[in-house]
Amino acid sequence: MVPVGIIGGMGPFAGAHYVGLFLDECARLIEAGGAGVTDQRFPPHYLFQLPVPDRTSALLGARDEYGRVLHALSGQMDGLRALGARVVAMSCNTAHAWHAELRRMHPDMALLHIGDATADYLVGQGETEVGLLSTAGTVKSGVYAEALARVGIACRAADGDELDLVMRGIYDGVKAGDSELGRACFTSALLRMRGRTGVTGFLMACTEIPLALGASDVPTECRLYDPGRLSARELARRALA
Repeated sequence: MVPVGIIGGMGPFAGAHYVGLFLDECARLIEAGGAGVTDQRFPPHYLFQLPVPDRTSALLGARDEYGRVLHALSGQMDGLRALGARVVAMSCNTAHAWHAELRRMHPDMALLHIGDATADYLVGQGETEVGLLSTAGTVKSGVYAEALARVGIACRAADGDELDLVMRGIYDGVKAGDSELGRACFTSALLRMRGRTGVTGFLMACTEIPLALGASDVPTECRLYDPGRLSARELARRALA
């Protein structure tokens, strides 16, 4: 087994949720290997949960704020290295805008990319285009557009009122403790995107979105994908290697 780390603090509930996804995927892999699930069969893992400046504000704002996010994320990687982790995942989608810089700063650590894990999975599902429910920062960074383009999948991002609804659902809804508002905003944004673009597959590409939105909230022809779970699945695979 390989010790692994998770960069959290973006926000704290999302970080804790990611750990749950990781443990679910570990249990699934342990069972698939023919072994019973026991406490002792789970790999060593660490959640480093320190507050990180808002990623979307940094991407849309001043360069010094961008640098503060990079410093905070890099500090968490240093902390995880000190604990013995050599494979790391980030619980925040938008934080992957700093992925390339973090890899250059920490060449001795493997930093997973949520977009790559998602793209690989969607190819296997036969998707050719998907809708992107995410923060404005994730849209601007191209985290998913670039990863999906490499495998020939079109990425249809929320825009205008759709994006405003997603942002409201994240910040005024889930992050503020109002999951019902989050669900209403996410559902409305998805339905508008469905009507505008015709897509039926959607990425819940902010860790807060799956905390409020589920399959029962959307039309039956729509498919919801949780990139956080797909990233956690890859982290579990590495941890149990």
